[in-house]
Amino acid sequence: MFGASLNLTCTVLCGNYTELRWEVALPSVTKKGDSRIDLYIANVTEWTLPLTCLVNYGDSNQTYTRKLIYVYQFSTPAIYPVSEVVNDHLEKIVCNISSLKVSDSIPPNINISLSRGGNILNSSNGKPSVEYNFVANLERDDGAEILCKANLLVGSQELRKNASRILKVVASPYNVSISATHVTYKVDAKIVVTCNAKGKPHPEFSWDLPSKADVEFSNSNKTVTIHSAKEIHNGTYCCLAHNVYGKNSAQIDIVFEGKSRNWVIVPVMTVLVLGLIVIGGVWHFCRK
Repeated sequence: MFGASLNLTCTVLCGNYTELRWEVALPSVTKKGDSRIDLYIANVTEWTLPLTCLVNYGDSNQTYTRKLIYVYQFSTPAIYPVSEVVNDHLEKIVCNISSLKVSDSIPPNINISLSRGGNILNSSNGKPSVEYNFVANLERDDGAEILCKANLLVGSQELRKNASRILKVVASPYNVSISATHVTYKVDAKIVVTCNAKGKPHPEFSWDLPSKADVEFSNSNKTVTIHSAKEIHNGTYCCLAHNVYGKNSAQIDIVFEGKSRNWVIVPVMTVLVLGLIVIGGVWHFCRK
């Protein structure tokens, strides 16, 4: 890797040589041993690095071997976005290699792939960046692991680097609904109205009511209870679900139908009794 250190060893099978040495353009340290010479470069700062090991046999006979060294930069892939994606929005995941060179040029033999659950989403085919466009879904995508795999062929060696990210999907309130024990009621009826909604973070709830007199809020403000409903409680009940990403609402009409007590039967019974008395009196008079 560019900027890294390098260790090489040159060995000789024949023992009758007179000189064994390295030829290299960078500052280096050599160490000789029996039929060998070691080369140490502390910092590879050249993209082209020809290396030659020379062996002399007497004054005129010389042989050498050369080694082609591939110098490269290959950074770990980075996945974007680094924060949240929004439910039901068109989003884009990008995997990028910020530093990529082989012998001072961008290599064509690079491949980056994005996958989820073993399924390939997209691949770069020779480019140092790949992207995947999708409409985020809270229930499907939240918590899903996105894996980026980068494979680079350097000479005959394949280098591999991976990165992963857990998707975090956020959502403004949705699927807001209201249910009520009564949509029509009579005086003194018990009415319970409940609001439900999904979202991430979980929504908070507030209400717009015909009257807040004798109204009880419970269940983290999701439920409104009226233990003894009056005519003033007639009207539209509106629930507002909200979080930091937005708000949504639902409403229901609850209609007052009149009083439910049995005192309205009394006049009818009185008329019936009086009628019977009159009929009885007529019948008694006729007999006489």
